[in-house]
Amino acid sequence: MHTRIAIALLLATSAPAALAGDANLRVVGTGIEGSAGSFIVRVYQDADAWLGDGWRTQKVVAVAGHAKDGTISVELTLPPGEYALSVFHDVDDDGRLARNFIGIPKEPAGLSNNVRPKFGPPRFKDAKFSVGTTPVEQRIALD
Repeated sequence: MHTRIAIALLLATSAPAALAGDANLRVVGTGIEGSAGSFIVRVYQDADAWLGDGWRTQKVVAVAGHAKDGTISVELTLPPGEYALSVFHDVDDDGRLARNFIGIPKEPAGLSNNVRPKFGPPRFKDAKFSVGTTPVEQRIALD
């Protein structure tokens, strides 16, 4: 009887994400300066929504108490697929990436695969990466 209860408890506490086919994603932002504001990660799933308001999911973490030595780490659970990320240090904590009059970010920002814009926004296909059944890490330098 006790063995059955122990087995039932073990099964109940097993990671449901692994059973559901979800994969872990760790986003590591480097170059965080100061402790004001939030670190925002936006996950995009297709080129049509890329860098717009059509992100699949968003995670917001206060920089204070989470950043250490200029680095902050955020974990997300996503189903297997192809994604691209935009991240930024929302210094003024208004939920938006501040930009100058020609659209260049005024707050530290970065993209998955550390893609850097040249003449205009980078393409989704250059920033996309795959998430499968094993954990993936995207290390993104904020400029």
